[in-house]
Amino acid sequence: MEKRELSKAEWRDKAEGYCARSEHCAADVRRKLYEWGAPTDLFDQIEQSLYANDFLNDDRFCRAYVHDKVAYQSWGRIKIQAGLRALELPESAIRAALADIDEAQYRKNLRALIASRRTDAPDKLLRFLAQRGFTLEEIQKEAR
Repeated sequence: MEKRELSKAEWRDKAEGYCARSEHCAADVRRKLYEWGAPTDLFDQIEQSLYANDFLNDDRFCRAYVHDKVAYQSWGRIKIQAGLRALELPESAIRAALADIDEAQYRKNLRALIASRRTDAPDKLLRFLAQRGFTLEEIQKEAR
């Protein structure tokens, strides 16, 4: 059976459905369009339409990303910031989302990670926490 080509509107509708299911950024949508085999000349037009209709919103995505990484994966600020920068999101949106981190939850996560690795040698614990994205200052403050 031969596959028919989708129209621009059908590609847009498919991308809107993808964005409606969960929060995504423009890089996610572009990657998905590529995987689906959409013509690359439509990527910019579809992206603009998604932004115009609020299916894509960089501030909203950054806030959701930061919340999820803190709440579910116990990441530190450095790792979260690197993840958002890798998605080529605006620096202003990244800074605003990082400023909204729930400090109590963030410190609780760091203390729990430290407690779970208390038997590790101090240098091994420090490397582990640094890989999770915590700064030396944050680690020293909570490890007291």
